[in-house]
Amino acid sequence: MTDQTPSHPSRQAPGSDSTSTKVTEQRALTSGNGNNWLVIGGILTLICGGILFAMQRLEPAAVAFTGLVIVVVLYAAMVVVRLVAAPGRRMLWSLAALTILIVITFFVCGGIVTATEWSGAAIA
Repeated sequence: MTDQTPSHPSRQAPGSDSTSTKVTEQRALTSGNGNNWLVIGGILTLICGGILFAMQRLEPAAVAFTGLVIVVVLYAAMVVVRLVAAPGRRMLWSLAALTILIVITFFVCGGIVTATEWSGAAIA
């Protein structure tokens, strides 16, 4: 009688990234042309940039504006990396890092604006 259970992913051939659970061996970071990162980065830029744009009406407005500019510049850097860098892991990792920096910038700047508004509301 043959075993009908699927083989365990750790028993796959080395280098078989289709079943790997390691983050560093995922397809989005090992192969591809980077277009998926541009789409994800574009969506995040629209969302984060839109919220930071709306936050300019709150205090401190300069922090929200600075965050907005940084987010847009980071996305522009993603486009430049995609067009200029040689295809491969280095390009894909750079695009992933820039995508993460967009989110970090949003949370830091948005957090500062929110904390300032909350502390101002508590005093009033």
